[in-house]
Amino acid sequence: MRIVVCDDHLLLLEALGLALGASGHEVVALAGNPDEAIAAVEMHKPDVCLLDVNFPSGTSVMAIHQIREVSPETKVVMLSAEADHAIVGRAIVEGASGYVGKEKPIADIVEMLDRAVRGQLAVEPALLQRALRPQKSTEDPLWALQFLTDREWQVMRCIMEGQTTEEMAEALGVQRSTARTHVQNLLTKLGVHSRLQAAALMSAHGSLDSWPVHLR
Repeated sequence: MRIVVCDDHLLLLEALGLALGASGHEVVALAGNPDEAIAAVEMHKPDVCLLDVNFPSGTSVMAIHQIREVSPETKVVMLSAEADHAIVGRAIVEGASGYVGKEKPIADIVEMLDRAVRGQLAVEPALLQRALRPQKSTEDPLWALQFLTDREWQVMRCIMEGQTTEEMAEALGVQRSTARTHVQNLLTKLGVHSRLQAAALMSAHGSLDSWPVHLR
């Protein structure tokens, strides 16, 4: 795994670089601020960028989109000392693939980076639900639909049609493992534990108007 690490605390930045390198991964650049991270990602096209949330100039959330623009295949995982639900939610909406706390051991950080590179949402499910859930979510059982990607909507359609993983993979033109990853990301966002629960949620509360116009 090729990694760009960005943090404004030099000692932590260097320590993370050494620890990730010692874990068998290639740290291609260390960046001290979001602008340096964007430049490093554009130059090296890493698998993942581990990006600190807070900097003296503000949060780095707005840099996520720029990082994905210069290197669409690079995943962004946010690093923070605190679980600010609002920041986590904004980061996911902007395109971040994960969030991990600075208090976590290096093995946990590596696991989250690896999950992100594999295409999974590398966020603890409970934290993701709190981050994305609006204040009055109980008034709308389908509140989480606004966070689904087009691919996840396609997966939802496959689930509603009762397709198996094999049928879903063929319909989407992807590997079975990729189809399973899309399903898991969908279930995580919806806050349910099975395809049956996802289908039941849509059947009970959804309608044609629930679907994006271009996918109806």
